[in-house]
Amino acid sequence: MPKKIGFFRKLPAFKAVRGELTPTKKAASYALALVVFAVALALRFWLEPTLPQGFPFLTFFPAVVIAGFLFGVRQGAMVAVLAGFASWYFFISPQDGGVNSGTLTALLLYVIVVSTDLFLLSLMMSAYRAELIARRDLERMGEEREMLTNELDHRLKNVFATMNAVITLSQRHAATSEELAQKLKERLNAMARSSLLLRNAGPAGPTTLRSVVEQALSPFGAGDTNRFTLAGPVVSAAGQTSVVLSLILHELGTNAAKYGALSTGRGHIDVTWKEIFRAETPDEPDLEIVWCERGGPQPETDSERKGFGSTLISRVIGMLNGEAQVAFPATGAIVIMTIPMRSIAKSVNDTEPADF
Repeated sequence: MPKKIGFFRKLPAFKAVRGELTPTKKAASYALALVVFAVALALRFWLEPTLPQGFPFLTFFPAVVIAGFLFGVRQGAMVAVLAGFASWYFFISPQDGGVNSGTLTALLLYVIVVSTDLFLLSLMMSAYRAELIARRDLERMGEEREMLTNELDHRLKNVFATMNAVITLSQRHAATSEELAQKLKERLNAMARSSLLLRNAGPAGPTTLRSVVEQALSPFGAGDTNRFTLAGPVVSAAGQTSVVLSLILHELGTNAAKYGALSTGRGHIDVTWKEIFRAETPDEPDLEIVWCERGGPQPETDSERKGFGSTLISRVIGMLNGEAQVAFPATGAIVIMTIPMRSIAKSVNDTEPADF
């Protein structure tokens, strides 16, 4: 900032526009304006012997401008009023002739000149106020742009980290290139559906966990059949939380359709969630999501479902600082996922994506 502009910003009049003038300093500005008036009055007395008749306001014009510019328009108006009364009392001498046309003309000119000065000062301060507001808006927009850029960068890192996990694990468990392509297509479609859910939820409100579950399991009949039971409180699931949970739930649904409860006509799946408090973190709640299958075939001991399903869930849920327990009792697969509520609230905004 240029030095001249920096000097003007330090003046009481400009500080008052910015709201930086305390009551004490504001009172001091009025006192200093009175000092300006007193100096102008003393100077007028000193010049009285040398000035011709008809110049009663000569030293008060600059006093009004100086007081208004340094201390504010109101302080300048105060000096203008005091100067008018002082000129009338000391230099116009009404006792020597009363009010005549010359006196009225001088007073009228004084009022016009000081009113114009104060009006121009008021316009200048209004322009400064408008410029100040515009600068603050630009700074706010710059901060918002930087925040959005950082947010986009972070989201892209998370998406690529998730895709990296999916590709790596799919490649590890695919027997043929066709099988790999099919698995990647299904899982990337699940991520795309979760992103679409986030975009459509904007004006209507935050994405909820129930909507994420319904969207992820919609290819398997959730919402259209009675083979799913969804139960739990309203929980916001925004950002990366939606992507991660959609991927996990889609994988669980795919495995259930191949090997579990959805592979038979009488199988059923319960998806429930609730807030819990663990002994090691009593002040920080966790979200517990339970996937429970029943009515399906008994899981095989060495099924592919155990290897890949467990690995994918444990790897991907780590992006939310969560953990998962996968079990395959005779009644059907049970998956218990525990995620810190703070991770869901932040949607992984403050953590780096996990390495796979």
